[in-house]
Order: sequence, then structure tokens, then C-alpha cells
Amino acid sequence: MTAPNPMGCQLCGIDRPHGWQYTDEAGLHQWVRPTQEQIKGRMRARRSARTERIRHSGPDTKFCVLCLSGEHQRIDNDNEE
Repeated sequence: MTAPNPMGCQLCGIDRPHGWQYTDEAGLHQWVRPTQEQIKGRMRARRSARTERIRHSGPDTKFCVLCLSGEHQRIDNDNEE
């Protein structure tokens, strides 16, 4: 299971707007803003769930979509160095 959107509903994690939603845990409810702790926890969970890791390697590497620069390269199982 993937981590919910950081700004998903506090009660069920579904993205806004979800209108009236029923879940076993929360019952019938409208979207509720998540707490700052939930947002931070969801962001951390999503970040740790990424399978691709990066490392700092210098400006001569390929463009990095994570930091919008060429200062990182991906570390995958394939070593293309």
C-alpha cells in the first residue's frame, strides 16, 4: 500500500474533495483537514517508500528531477558509471 496524499482527509486519507465518504473506521464524514503531524508523517512515509535513492555526485551527472539540478545521480541496481 502506498502512503496517502499528505493533504488527504484526516480520517481516511482520500484526496480532497471527496464529498461525503463512508469508511468503517470513520463512518460517514466529509473531508477533514489533516493535522500538521499527519501531514509530516505522510510526507515522511512517502519519501521512505521511494525505491530510488540519490547521492551527491557533482555537476557532471545527469539532470536530477528531484532537486532540479545536475548535482545528483540515481543509485539503481544498474551501475551506469
